[in-house]
Amino acid sequence: MSTSRTASPEARTGIALVLFSSVMWGTWSLWFRPTGLSGRTTAPFVFACMALSAVPLYLRERARGGRPIVWSRRVIAMLAAYTFFDALNAATFFHAMTITTVAVAVLTHDLAPVLVALLAPRVDGVKVPGAGLAAVLALTGVTLLLEPWREGALGGDVILGATLGLIAAVAYAANVFLGRKLTLEIGTAATLGVHAAGALLLLLPLAGMELLEVEATDLPYLLFAGLVPGALAGIAFLRGSAAIGSARAAVLAFVEPVIACVVGFAAFGERLSLWSIAGAVLVLAGGLLVSRPRTTDP
Repeated sequence: MSTSRTASPEARTGIALVLFSSVMWGTWSLWFRPTGLSGRTTAPFVFACMALSAVPLYLRERARGGRPIVWSRRVIAMLAAYTFFDALNAATFFHAMTITTVAVAVLTHDLAPVLVALLAPRVDGVKVPGAGLAAVLALTGVTLLLEPWREGALGGDVILGATLGLIAAVAYAANVFLGRKLTLEIGTAATLGVHAAGALLLLLPLAGMELLEVEATDLPYLLFAGLVPGALAGIAFLRGSAAIGSARAAVLAFVEPVIACVVGFAAFGERLSLWSIAGAVLVLAGGLLVSRPRTTDP
């Protein structure tokens, strides 16, 4: 453990990886909106790309002398839980986006980092100073970004949409902890690949005949989304959270809705007000609060 106030190279790399994944996740709309497909159809494509991308990553890890994986009951149980919660997160969040406003879906889903910050000392055994305050700052910022009080912002089936968003938040919070523990125990490739394959099998029945609606012109968008915001960002987040801890990774992930709002403004002409800009500043402030070098950096 370092006693310097300068972050270790491992911590700096971890922060950069989590920020990269958050930025990439903020671009989902660029790749999914042009297809016009529902979340039930797009999610299986993302998980399929993640599962296939894990194969060369696993071979590379083995070639570099990675330790053999011990498939203990504990590892299998964590992988099963990780698979279930990731599929649940994707299914509930994407469905919430279709039945209510972005404000309701994203605000409820973004309670996840607050849950992680509060539970991290018990689950990970590590307390990050300022993580709770950073999560509250960031959640307040997301609220300002999405302006749920604005006329027309709370349309759709609010109660069901909010409930689905909260379920997704709990599932996402569980995934942050499980993904970090599995990455430390069995490596990035196995964590990514096995759980993605399992989630794919769980979600395929939900897509059903809608998969036949995919056209050739949709494939470039789906493949890019699956390989970059899906697989590459997934790898980055797993490695980053393993390096810096669950609480810091979850709060830094609040950058995602900031990027999503910027993308919506720049690419789709969506509204970006002074409230939104103030919210973005608070989100970034929360991220900076947990990114500062501290004596507890690895």
